[in-house]
Parts: sequence; C-alpha cells; structure tokens
Amino acid sequence: MKLNKRSRWIIVFIILLVSLTALLMQFDSVQATFNNMHAVTVLIRVESEIMRKTPAGQYYESLLWKHNEEIGQISVSNPENNEELMRVLRLFIPGLETLVNGKGDTVHITSEQVEGLKAQLEWFAVRGSPTLQEDIQKEQQRLPLDHFVGMTMNEAWDFINSSWASDSAVTQNLVEDSNGKWAYYVHNEVYLEYPSSYFLQVSESEKDFIYFIPSTGVPEQWNPCVMKVHIWNVPATEKDTANSYSQFSPESIVWEQSIQGSEFQGIEFVSSKLGMPVMNFHAFHYNQEKQLAVDIWVFVTENPQVPDNFDYFDMINQRYEYFQHMVDSIHMQMP
Repeated sequence: MKLNKRSRWIIVFIILLVSLTALLMQFDSVQATFNNMHAVTVLIRVESEIMRKTPAGQYYESLLWKHNEEIGQISVSNPENNEELMRVLRLFIPGLETLVNGKGDTVHITSEQVEGLKAQLEWFAVRGSPTLQEDIQKEQQRLPLDHFVGMTMNEAWDFINSSWASDSAVTQNLVEDSNGKWAYYVHNEVYLEYPSSYFLQVSESEKDFIYFIPSTGVPEQWNPCVMKVHIWNVPATEKDTANSYSQFSPESIVWEQSIQGSEFQGIEFVSSKLGMPVMNFHAFHYNQEKQLAVDIWVFVTENPQVPDNFDYFDMINQRYEYFQHMVDSIHMQMP
C-alpha cells in the first residue's frame, strides 16, 4: 500500500511533546520538572537536532506551535490525564534518544506505543477546537497509525521526510539595508524584527501569540531557539500583574535591566533554577498610550554552573543576538 504524505505519527508526537512542555513549564511544577528533566532534554534535542534539520521537520515544528497554546490549556485544565500522558511519553523517550544519538535503527515502534498514542490522540480531539480536530482528522484519514508498528525510529523519520511535500511558502518582509539578515512582522501595530533564517507561526487558538522558529541557515555562533511573543491589550492598572517578571521568584532572577524607550518601558531579565540546565530569557514591554503589553520569551539550554560575576548580557549578545535584536528593535507602527 502506498502511504500518503503527512504522517499522523508525527502529528501525535507533536501533540504529546507540546503537552509535556506545557506541563513542565508551569511555575508551580518544580518537582515534576526535576523528575522529568531527562525527558525534557531528549525532546529539546529532537526538536533542535532532528526536526529543524529538514523541510518536513520544520513544517511539523511550525504545526507544533500552531496548536501550542490550546494543547497546553487542555492539559492544564484536565490534570486527570497528565499521569497517563507522561506514561505514554516515557514509552517513546528511549527510542527518541537513540534517534538523536544516531542509532535509530536499533529501536522499533511497538504496538503498546501505538495504542497509547491512539488513546491520547482521541482524548485531545474530543476536547479540542474545531481547528485542532480538523488537523487530527485530516491525518487520521491519510494514514493508519497501526502501519508504524515494527518500524524503526530511523524508518519512520526517513519515511516522513521522503514523502513530505512543501506547502506554498510565506513571503517574508526583509528589513532594508540588512543584507537579508533580518525580516520584520507587524502585529496589532507592534513592529518586530527577527532573523530571516527563521519562519513565523501565529497560534491558531490564541491569535496574539506569535512564534519565531529557527530553520536552516542560522548563523553558527547562535544557539537558535524558538522565540515566543505575546502581544495583548492590558489596562494600565493591570500591567504589573501582566508583567512576566512577577511570575518568577526573586531568587530565580539572575540578571535584569530596565527597558526605557520612547514608546515602550519595561524590563528584560534572565531566570534560572539552581542546577537545572535551562534558562528563561524574557523582555516585557508596555506602551502606556495604547495600553499594549508585549512579552518576548526564549527558553534556552545553558550550563547552570556559572560564576557569580558572569556577564549574562554579554552571553545574550553573543549567543542570542536574535533575541536581543528583537528586544531592541520593537516599536509601534501605525497602520
């Protein structure tokens, strides 16, 4: 039987990956984060080392972020499924780890994994929006998940890449006099510049969330990560509670500086938990006249062992120039 192009297997994996990320990024779930840190590390590697390396992987990564907010909301609002979700994800972690370690031909997909994924797919579809249901149904019609039983991880990924066909590309708006390095995007009158080697995805369920996703051609000196941008209306009386800075404990803030522009004021900061190889970069901007809040967020993997006098701003400018450039270039653009 000749299989159609976009594999439902990767759709289900994306749904589960986003769900795990949403669960582990809740600020009150520190214990869960420690218990599942290995799984998180493997999934981050799959995203950065596997999915971003091929056009098919880049497409499915953008699909991941298309449904990110909705899937996270479903998971958080229905915690009774979290334990089963974690169990199914853990079934896949050893195989995914062999895939990123170049040994994906040694592990086969089992019927237990497939049955678990089927159940989770149905669970999300029942609770999802029409758009999420449509994407799931589309993939169900194209390919029976049972076909993947017995495939190695390499075979599954090779099939996805060999049978995938690109949709029409979104035309970028390049920044003048940047030699093609930067592109720009305007949302709700807010102007943002981002690397032209990235592509963007607007959340399907939450239109005020925009994701900027690395693809090929990213400068070697960068540690490319997804940038999440939230642009929304916030009354002046609520701007302090909307500020992402207030969501982190004081002891987790390892660096900060104020943002004092003519149109936006706010704070840029780095948060890190002791012993964890991850950091949060945030920049919260607020425009008083328009009562618009903008939060730029990057979740990065970094060595947690740094000296007390470590220069975080220098690290951001050298390894995360794309983040700092967006922070510095933001301004209002009237329609």
